[in-house]
Amino acid sequence: MARRIVMLPLVFLTFVIGCTRPGATSENSAADAGQPVQGDWAVVRFESEPDNLNPLITQLATARYALTGVNNAQIYEFLMAYNPKDWDLTEPLLAVAPPAISDDHLSYTFTIRDGVKWHDGRPLTPDDVLFTFKAAACPLADTAWARSFLTDLADIQMDARSMRFVMSKPNVYNVSNIANVLAIIPKHVFDAEGLLDSFSYKDIIGPKGKSDPKIKKFADQFNAHAANRAPVGTGPYKFERWDSGRELVLTRNEDYWGKKPYLDKIVYRIITDYTAALTALKAGDTDVMPRLLPIQYTEQTSGAAFDQQFVKMKYSILQEAAIMWNNERPFFKDKRVRQAMAMLVERQKIIDGIRLGLGKIGMSFLDPSAKDFNPNLKALPYDPKRAAELLDEAGWKDHDGDGIRDKDGVKFKFEFLGSSGSQIFKQLSPVLTEEFRKAGIEMTERVIEFSVMLQSLKDHRFDASTLNFSHGDLSPADAFQVWHSSAVAGGSNFFNFRNPQADRLLEEARLEFDAEKRKQLYWRWQEIVNEEQPVTFVYYVEESGAYSKRFRNVQWLPLRPGYDLNSWWVPRGLQKYKTSANP
Repeated sequence: MARRIVMLPLVFLTFVIGCTRPGATSENSAADAGQPVQGDWAVVRFESEPDNLNPLITQLATARYALTGVNNAQIYEFLMAYNPKDWDLTEPLLAVAPPAISDDHLSYTFTIRDGVKWHDGRPLTPDDVLFTFKAAACPLADTAWARSFLTDLADIQMDARSMRFVMSKPNVYNVSNIANVLAIIPKHVFDAEGLLDSFSYKDIIGPKGKSDPKIKKFADQFNAHAANRAPVGTGPYKFERWDSGRELVLTRNEDYWGKKPYLDKIVYRIITDYTAALTALKAGDTDVMPRLLPIQYTEQTSGAAFDQQFVKMKYSILQEAAIMWNNERPFFKDKRVRQAMAMLVERQKIIDGIRLGLGKIGMSFLDPSAKDFNPNLKALPYDPKRAAELLDEAGWKDHDGDGIRDKDGVKFKFEFLGSSGSQIFKQLSPVLTEEFRKAGIEMTERVIEFSVMLQSLKDHRFDASTLNFSHGDLSPADAFQVWHSSAVAGGSNFFNFRNPQADRLLEEARLEFDAEKRKQLYWRWQEIVNEEQPVTFVYYVEESGAYSKRFRNVQWLPLRPGYDLNSWWVPRGLQKYKTSANP
C-alpha cells in the first residue's frame, strides 16, 4: 500500500510510512503441497462499511482493502506493485516497467501496458492514466488527500503509450507518488461527456482548475458519481454488488490480463460487533476473521472443536495506537501540557490489561524496525508527579478548590472523541478518564458514527481522539502528508501540529537522495516530535486472527490488510461454495 492515508474505526487512521522488510509468514505450510485449483469463495469479516468505492476519494481502510488489496491489484490497479520478496516498489502492473528517470530527477517516463481491458470490456489507454491524474488534481473534487502527493507534479506529456511525468523539484519519493498512490480509473466511466478533454494537467492545477464551469461541473459529478458505489476496474476481481450494511461481493475476472486468482468470489461480510463476528466465524457464516480481540485470541478460540476447523495466528502489521491532541485547543497549545498528558498514560498497563500483552510501548511515528527510526528515542515515562509539576508550570492549577484544574477562568474539561464501533476506544477511555481525574482533569466521551467522526477530524472539531498510525508502505519514511503544517488545511494533519523546524526537516528529507543523510534528518525530526508531543504514541500493535483450515497458501504479510486473497486456494474436495450458491 502506498504512503496514503486510510481509515479504520479506532479511529484507525492508516498513515502510511516507511518500515522494514519482514518476510511473509505461512500458517499452513505443511498443508500447502498440491497443485492450486480454481473454485470456492472466501467470506471475510469487515469491521466497518466502506464510505464509497472511488479510490481517489475514499480514505477508509475497508474500502482500500476491497479496491486494491494488499499489493495494488484487486478491483483497481496501480502503475506499479511491490516485489513480495523484499517489498521494494519494483514490479510493473499497468506500466510495463519501472520508469526511465532523468539525471536531474525531474522527469519520469512510463510506458503503459497494452492489451489490458476494463471490466466492461473497453481497453485501457494512456488517456485513462492522464485522466486519473487530472481528476485527482482537480481542486474542486473530494481528493484532497491525493493532491497532497501531487504537489511537485508540474506537467504530464503523452506520446503514444509513453507518458512523461515532469516534476517541479527533485523528490526521493517521486516514483512512489506517481506509481503507488493513485489507482488508475476509467475516463469513459467517470467523464463520459469529456468535460476535462480540453484541459491539460497544467490547466487543472492552474487558475482554471478553480474557476472554469466545465471543471466545476466535472467535480460535482465525480464526487457523486454512480461508479463510486459500483466500480469498474482492470484488476483480477470485478465488482458484483454492495448490499449496504451487509456485504460487498467481488467475482473473479475471467478476462484478467495477468495471473488469474483462484477463488471464484470474495465476500466481505460487514459485522461491526466483535462478539457477533466471532459467533459468525464459529458458525461457518464467515471464513476469515482477520482481527480478533486479545481476549478472543487468548480465551475464546481454543479447544478441539475450534482447532479442527480453524487456524489462529499472531502477526505484525507495522502500526501503532495513539492519542491525538488538537494543538489549537486552549488545553493543548502548550507542549508542557501535552507532555504531562503523555506522562499520565500508563502504557504498559494498557498493553498488559487491554491488549493482554499483544504490543510494545510506542515512541515514534515510525516503527522501531523502520529504516529511518531513531534508536536513541525514549518514550516519556508514566510519571503522575512530574505531570502535575508540568501542569502547574503551564498555569493549569486548581485555583478554586473544586478538584478541577483551571487557567484564566477556563476549566480543564475536554472531550475524547471516538466512534461507536471502536473496541479500543471503549476500553481505553475509562482508563484515561480515571488517570486524568486523579490529576485534576475532567475528560468526557463523545461517541459518534465513524463517518461523522471522520468529518469532525477533517474539520478539526475535536479536543482529543484515538487513532492508529499504520506503517503500511515499506519505502523510506515520508511523513509530509500527516505532519507538515501545510497538511493542516485539506491534508491529514488533523491535530494542528505546526513547527517550523519540523517542517524544514521534512522538506529537506524529500530532497535528499543520500539515504544516510536523509536518515539523520528523520532522526532529528523524531526528536522534535517526541519533545513536542502533538500525539502520544501508546503502543505498537501485534494483531491476531483466525481463518478456515480449508484454505491453502495463506501467508500473513507486513502490509495491510495482512493477507493476499489473490493467492489463496482451496483443494477441490474441501471447496464449500459454488459460484451459484449463496453463503
